[in-house]
Order: sequence, then C-alpha cells, then structure tokens
Amino acid sequence: MSVVGEAVARRAHALDFRFGAARGAWVVWACFALLVVIARLDAVYSLENVFAIYREAGLRWRGGENLYPAELHFNYFPPSAVLLAAWSWLPFGIGGALWRIVNLAAFAFGLWKISRDGDRPLPAAHFLIATVVTVVLSASAARYGQMTLAMAGFMMAAVTYAERGTLWRAAICAALAVALKPLAVVLVLLLAAIYPRLLWRMACALAAVFLLPFLFQHADYVWQQYAAVPTMLAARAEQPLGWQQHVFGLLDELGWIATGTQQTIIRGLSAVFVLFLCWRVRHRAPQIGVALSIYALATCYILLFGSGTERNTYAMLAPVIGLAAAAAWDARDRGLLGLMSAVIGLDLLSHTLQRAHPHTVLAMLKPAACLVVAAWLVWTALRAPLEASPRVQRPGSSP
Repeated sequence: MSVVGEAVARRAHALDFRFGAARGAWVVWACFALLVVIARLDAVYSLENVFAIYREAGLRWRGGENLYPAELHFNYFPPSAVLLAAWSWLPFGIGGALWRIVNLAAFAFGLWKISRDGDRPLPAAHFLIATVVTVVLSASAARYGQMTLAMAGFMMAAVTYAERGTLWRAAICAALAVALKPLAVVLVLLLAAIYPRLLWRMACALAAVFLLPFLFQHADYVWQQYAAVPTMLAARAEQPLGWQQHVFGLLDELGWIATGTQQTIIRGLSAVFVLFLCWRVRHRAPQIGVALSIYALATCYILLFGSGTERNTYAMLAPVIGLAAAAAWDARDRGLLGLMSAVIGLDLLSHTLQRAHPHTVLAMLKPAACLVVAAWLVWTALRAPLEASPRVQRPGSSP
C-alpha cells in the first residue's frame, strides 16, 4: 500500500472510530430531527410562524421587495435573505421540514466539533450525554425552526477552528454565523481581538458574505436594503423590558430600571471583562477546554446583554450546559454535576412559571440560570492554573 493510501486508511479508521463510538448520540439527533419535522407538518402559514417569516423574506428578495416592513419582523442582514431564497421555491410544508433538518444538522455539527477540542477532549461515548441535554434544552427553538441553532453551530465551529489554527475555516464559519443572525457579530469581534492572525481572513470572509447579495439582485435594491438595516436594528432594540429575557429585564422585575446610559456603561464594562476572561483562558488550561470557554463566555454576554434576547435564544446556551454536564460526569465532579442539574431544572421550569407568574421575577428564570452559568465560567477562568508548557502548535495553524 502506498504512503498516501496508508494515510487515507488511517484517516478513515479515525473517523469511523469517532463517529462509531458516538453512534448513539447521532441516533438521538436523527430521531429528534424526525420528531421535530413530524410535529410541524400541520403548521399553518402565518407570520407568527418563524419559518413563514423566513420564507416570506426569501420571496420578497426574489421579487425585489422591501425586506423590512414593520409587520414582517425580519431582523437579519440581507445575506440571510439570499440564503433563505432557496427555501422559498419549495412548498411551505416541505421547505419547513427541510429547513428544520438543515438547521439541526448545523447545530449538531457545531456541538460535535467543539466537544472534540482541547488536550483532553470529551470521550466519544460521553457525547451522548451532551447531546441529550442539548436536545432537551433546545427543543422549543428546534420545533419553531429558529435560525439561532444554525448560527450557534457555526459559532461553535468557528471557535474550535480558530483554536486549532485552521484560520480560514474559522473565518468562513464566523462569517456564515453573521450572515444568519446579527448576534454573531459579538463573536466575530471577540475572535478578531484574541486571534490577531484571523483578522484579515475574517475581513475577507465577511466582505464575501456581504457582497453576495449583489450577485443576485440589482445594486440599487441591495443598497436600499442595507440602508434599512440600522432602522431595523434600532426597532429591535426598543422592545419593552418586560418582553426581553436579558439581565436588564430581570433587574426591572427586581425593582431597578436601568437608564439607557447605565445599560450602555454596563454593557461596555462587561464586554471588556469578557475579553479579559477570553484572553486569560487562552493562556490557561480550563477544565472544559479553551474553545468551549470562549464560546460560552461570548454566548452569556449575548444572552444577558443583547437587546433582543428571547426565550428561544437561550438554545445557544444548551451546548454549554450539556458539555459541562458531560465533563462533570467524566471527571466524577459531583459539585459541577449538581450545579448543571440545577441550571437544567431552572430552564425546564421557566416556561411553566412564566405562564403562571407573568411580569414577576419567576418569569425571568432563563436569565437567572444564565447568570449562574456565567458566574461559574468566571470562577473557572480565574482559578485555572497556568499551562506547564506553551500550547503545542496544531497542524494547519500556519499564518
């Protein structure tokens, strides 16, 4: 057998081992996708249906119509409409089913990639634990077909590739995440700051994504849609505090209403602190791995301080909780396992308590649970010991 043939055989064997050991997890993902599709087969076409909004945006893009009328609530960049245009050619039921499958596939891929990161990656068999927790906590977002899942999948992949040194893949995944949803801009800025060699590649990938619409529509129309983006983002940010599931909504229920200036200051200081923590974990050896730590810190910032955080946006946090629970099980860490179990309990109770006790602190269990996870992440980052030796440069990490 030739040298090339042996290399291919070894690679195939490694892939078979990784996917084979985690076969149970992939069966769970497949069954979950099937259940989600079946549950939504009788969905009625309405702008209350998230996929209907996506499909309508695709139709509007193809027809050269305004993407941002007040009644549509399309809170995404124009490249997102280009990607969604393909689904608008299909019948509503079939398009919705295929979209949910692709959405979940991207989410599962991101979880799998980030679970393999670190000097001591999560054993493949324990990927099942992370999968079950993630599926349970993201079920609502998956059922509605929320683009948050695909965005989170690309975010996880981007962080993992950046930490491994495969910078072009990281840049492309980060750009795709932004194309799907503006929330991913936070991660792009964070990655550019802590991985300087990624900066020019990220700029190229983002430029390609944002120039993509000009290939499919007239330039005047595309510029009009880009010009409407600031107004769309401002309208999204002006939702009432009682509707938003972020830290300021929680503080409002506790009796303190932060002014716009106070919110800006708190967001700015928190952003600097998150940047410091991410820089620190890159020079330390956190138990859960560098990539997961960075993704988790960025996600907590987005959820707690984002201006349009909804209940289903917290699906972004599900992989963090699932992987932390799996790591705790692997390390027999009863304290961490108990903490993650409490967070899971709060998350599962949140919907029932919100319906039973609206406009109270009990309606804000999701940001409260996120604060618990954020506090644990801060504690983990600050107490992680220095690495005994410099991090080994991984294959493919050349500038």
